[in-house]
Amino acid sequence: MLLRQLAAQGAGGRGAITEPQQRRKCAREDMNRISGLIQVMCVVSVVVFLGCSEPPTQETQPAAVPKIEESSETKPIEPASAPRGTIEEIKRRGELRVGMQEGYVPFQMLDDQGKLKGFDVDTAHLTARSLMVNLRIVRKEWQDLIPSLLAGETDVIMSAVTVTPKRNERVLFTIPIVETGRMFVVHLSNAERFRNFDSLNMPGTFVVSIPGGLGPLRLRTVLPKASYREFPDRKQALAEVLQKRAHAYIDGEFFIRTAAAKNSESLAAHFKPLTYEPIAWAVRPDDAHWLNWLNNFVRVIRKDGTLDGIKKKWFQDYYLDVHNSPRFLH
Repeated sequence: MLLRQLAAQGAGGRGAITEPQQRRKCAREDMNRISGLIQVMCVVSVVVFLGCSEPPTQETQPAAVPKIEESSETKPIEPASAPRGTIEEIKRRGELRVGMQEGYVPFQMLDDQGKLKGFDVDTAHLTARSLMVNLRIVRKEWQDLIPSLLAGETDVIMSAVTVTPKRNERVLFTIPIVETGRMFVVHLSNAERFRNFDSLNMPGTFVVSIPGGLGPLRLRTVLPKASYREFPDRKQALAEVLQKRAHAYIDGEFFIRTAAAKNSESLAAHFKPLTYEPIAWAVRPDDAHWLNWLNNFVRVIRKDGTLDGIKKKWFQDYYLDVHNSPRFLH
């Protein structure tokens, strides 16, 4: 036995480590590594904790709201409301206010009792009935119709107003309620000679009207060969034709229709419009909803024949009543 131990020591050499010692040494090294790792992890955890923590803050108290003492004069503040639209205001008022002139036959004229009648009056009543409110016609001079509308004195203008770019700068217009234009009347003795407008364009032809009577018609362009003169009023201009000092009188359609009906034994009228001049209703520039309602209303009465019935009453039957058999050229 002793010899084997010496042999083993001799084989391992001086200072050789036994197997148990080796295991203890490895265990100590493992423990040292684990201890170091734990220390590192602790340091990292502290750093992370400090980095994520919010710095200490001082607690503040909310500012005190000053107390307002109520008095008998203090009124509660109500939220602002949107302004009423025109339709809503008409309904609230129970009344449709229509701006209208008087004296433009057959749109508005006085009856024997001094009340207004005519095409504009009938369509105004029809509009009010559709809204289920009363009608109040606000009579105005022609030049005051648009200013009174813009001032809020009326809700709409129904007064045979022709749509023009200049007027459209101030108000909104509905779709046309009537489409008209310039027409002319000649003496009955010249009816065959002047059966159309172009026949007036000859040297020696004398045409008359009043200031504004030609409307958009540019006579120097369309009748460059004819002579032209203006008279201060319609009575004088028409008298020139009745007395054969002029060949033709040009004016708006309904002035020509009235002249022909009242003087059917002496005059003949050509009822083919020379221009296109739509007549419409006018509302304020900010009344888009009201305008939309009126446009749809016009479409409905146009489609169901109601508008044609009113036109027949005032644009045909009325003139037949003025004279039983006026002479018209076609």
